[in-house]
Amino acid sequence: MITSIPIVDIGKISVSNSKPSDWEVVAEEIRKALHEVGFMYLINHGIPSDVIAANFEISEQFFSLPKEIKRKYKKNMKESRNGWVEPGEELLHPDSTFEYRECFDITSRKKFYPTDIPSFRPVHRRLESDCQKVIKNLLKLLAISLKLEDPEFFIKRCCHLDVPEIANECDFSMIFYPPILSETILPPGTVRCAEHTDYEIITLLFQNRVGGLEIKTANGEWISADPIPDAILVITGDLLEMWTNKYYPATLHRVVIPKTESERKSARYSFAYFIAPDSQVLIKPLKSEVIAQALQKDNNSQDCDRKKNFEEESQSTVITAYEHIMERVKTAYGIKNTDD
Repeated sequence: MITSIPIVDIGKISVSNSKPSDWEVVAEEIRKALHEVGFMYLINHGIPSDVIAANFEISEQFFSLPKEIKRKYKKNMKESRNGWVEPGEELLHPDSTFEYRECFDITSRKKFYPTDIPSFRPVHRRLESDCQKVIKNLLKLLAISLKLEDPEFFIKRCCHLDVPEIANECDFSMIFYPPILSETILPPGTVRCAEHTDYEIITLLFQNRVGGLEIKTANGEWISADPIPDAILVITGDLLEMWTNKYYPATLHRVVIPKTESERKSARYSFAYFIAPDSQVLIKPLKSEVIAQALQKDNNSQDCDRKKNFEEESQSTVITAYEHIMERVKTAYGIKNTDD
């Protein structure tokens, strides 16, 4: 039974003199972590602590602004996915009634920043740039972990990392979970963040010291994903699950309301970098030695059916990255029709 989330040290591949064998070793650690759990902590990733801390500072500054100022930056889904989201606007589970959190989303199309905080843009752009270096390493490690013929497979489908003008649905979301005080009145059934999977390939998640995030293991147990100072929590998303025929599952996770009064009174901050491919990339099951071996592991009829489905789906287009992500976004915001 899995009771903890694996910690993967990528320091050895983040240096200029790394060897192919170093990449193989780290890739195998990632394979085990993402196949068995779907989450992992990254340490020695190369992003300076002060850069992470500075982003928590600007996040706190923004969410501390009066509501009337934050509303100047309110998200308008008819124009873009950028902007401020009030509590209760986004529901991540079909049975969710109210989710008590705020977000400020920064996406590739029509990107903007809060001008009321002059330092916001440069501070955030520094972190975004540093994250993209880590992302490229992770995408290469994913390809190696699956023994794909081309170790640049995922990188070549995320050309926006080098050419920002290429359409993509990456989202850098700064998230605030307000304190729940004795006088706070919330609707019945309120949660901080309902259980859900992420939409994209992978997510880089940064957490402050306040916990509450839980993940659901393969055996149906919820375990805590407590913050580790300076570590990045990596989460697998829907598109990676689809690409790998569920070899790397998109793991359910949620943020619960703390049980103790002292914890409920503490504000929780996090920011998540949701990594998507270029918008028009077609997502269909990969032909991979690792995936094929997993499908053939048991010789029962169910496994044979899975192998047949894998072979059939490998020959046909499933969906574009854009179509899948926007389908999930529309559901979360209760949008039936949009031109966006």
